[in-house]
Amino acid sequence: MFSQEYKKGMEHVVLSREKKEEIVALMTAEPVKTASHTLRVLTVAAVLCSLLAITAAAYYMGVFEFLQGQNEYAMLGMNEVYEACARPVGASVSAENGDVFTVDRVATDGTFCTIFYCLHVQDETWRYTPRMTLRSGGEDISMEGYGNSFENQEYLADDHTLYGAWRFLLREPLEDGEQVELALARYGEAEPGEPAPLLWEKALTFSVDPIRGEQFELDAVLSAQVRGKPVQVEAVSLNRSPLGTLLRLRWAEKDTNAREWYDFVLRDGDTGTYIPYDQVVINHYWDPEGYVDSVYELYGDVSGLKTLEIIPNTPVGGEAPRQVVDVDSLPSTDTDNPDGGYAPASYEAVDGQLIVKMQPVGAVNAWYARLGNGVYFLDSQGNELFDNIFVRKIKNRSDGTITVISTPTEASYQRDVDKVAQLWFFVPEYELLEGRKAVIRLDPQ
Repeated sequence: MFSQEYKKGMEHVVLSREKKEEIVALMTAEPVKTASHTLRVLTVAAVLCSLLAITAAAYYMGVFEFLQGQNEYAMLGMNEVYEACARPVGASVSAENGDVFTVDRVATDGTFCTIFYCLHVQDETWRYTPRMTLRSGGEDISMEGYGNSFENQEYLADDHTLYGAWRFLLREPLEDGEQVELALARYGEAEPGEPAPLLWEKALTFSVDPIRGEQFELDAVLSAQVRGKPVQVEAVSLNRSPLGTLLRLRWAEKDTNAREWYDFVLRDGDTGTYIPYDQVVINHYWDPEGYVDSVYELYGDVSGLKTLEIIPNTPVGGEAPRQVVDVDSLPSTDTDNPDGGYAPASYEAVDGQLIVKMQPVGAVNAWYARLGNGVYFLDSQGNELFDNIFVRKIKNRSDGTITVISTPTEASYQRDVDKVAQLWFFVPEYELLEGRKAVIRLDPQ
């Protein structure tokens, strides 16, 4: 699946199991005994701390393996990558109320820092998990407020133990062996009309060994019409590693409407293969010089990409029509759009959830990926089913498929689940502006 350069990057951070066992041994070591009464009191406290460390070790040892077994985690399409790149850490911090937060593993490149963590709490309040900020040298290096790039993973192992993963988007690359600080703040339940009370603030440190990636400085300008206005967009850079590939485009003006409505298609110029992608949403994209940077993550195996084509597209018609597909006919590649789009590949109903996998077909932009919903359910007569559906959409980074997980009310699930005969979904109609595409040769810096 990966090129030789990718494999070298992954080998750069793999540590031995013996090293992990050494970390655990250090955490569970017994305190030194003394004869003095005063020191005996301190020893009792030290024993309690040691027991706490043992408990923390027991919790964190299974975090990574636990997450690998979850369906949502597997859907990210990153199991193979994280298995090779996630370095054992085992750093813990304890709060005064007995809560313990542990970083199990960490995977870092020049753009991302992903942590796999465990939170063990004394209460059973999970409404507020810790707010996390990544720092280095006393400065915040994490891009707060970004989303749409990594679905937060959180699972309760029991009433007091939470396993999770979170990926930070970095402001700047980290160096080999660099010490970073993870600042944590956990809040409690808020009273009506009152802010949530702060339960504790803590920080823990660990070192990182980023895998080697590739950075490409781009020099291309795209032009297109957005809402009848000419738009100029500069292709700035592309960062590629096994942990993710990001494309950065720059807008000459702070025109948020144009930025939000501008769509394009990515294609491998050598093979003609279309590349699915989605936008990474960042809160602080403004720059005092008067431009806006937009960041996009590329999906699928782009390790061998040498020529990138960025092709603007334009919408066709008005309101997006809907496409209806029989469940019995899946998988489908019928997007009802000549240039491409997303179509349902599979459907299943499991444990009160309706799971539809949407696959990219042909030339795809980010229109479907950013929809809040995307799939609806009909009976054989075309009547819509289920009530009050809660929807999650999870992107698989290995192939660009989007899994739509719909959870209706329990009563409507029991009432309608055996009636599902058709799926319908919105079809964004667009055509490619081949004459305005930018062809970029990727020359590594």
